[in-house]
Amino acid sequence: MGTTFVHAKPHADAPGFWMRDSILELWLRLLALHIEDPAAPPTLATSIRDRWLLASRGYFNGCVPHRLDEAVATPEGEAIIRAAIHSLLKSLAKAPVDLGPEVLNLMGFNGGEFVGRMETWRLVEVGQAFLGLLDGTVGESASSTAFMPGSSR
Repeated sequence: MGTTFVHAKPHADAPGFWMRDSILELWLRLLALHIEDPAAPPTLATSIRDRWLLASRGYFNGCVPHRLDEAVATPEGEAIIRAAIHSLLKSLAKAPVDLGPEVLNLMGFNGGEFVGRMETWRLVEVGQAFLGLLDGTVGESASSTAFMPGSSR
């Protein structure tokens, strides 16, 4: 099981956090589905959505190409990402306590299949961490694994 460092700034020593690839891939897949549909593609929103749908396929072990730093490099991109995170968190607040593999495996992952259940709190924690990273209140150096969203408790 691989891990990927998530950061929102383009420089090498940018603050961020490590995440387990399976949780990051699930988060990116769900987040991509919460990006508002643009009126006419191609737009920045479709570019981000397409990139995250590919990144979440399960092909990338140990280096999921989230490119969050590129997605939020402009005010428009950051607004798209923030809106998607808030939309997903709102849906997760109404979701069951956990999501079973029979549902998760419907989402078209290619790198394997879910066999266990995914507790909803894990995804909420990831959403809060992403918002904290964008706000500059969450994140450490790549040498720290003190906080891994979706893996604590």
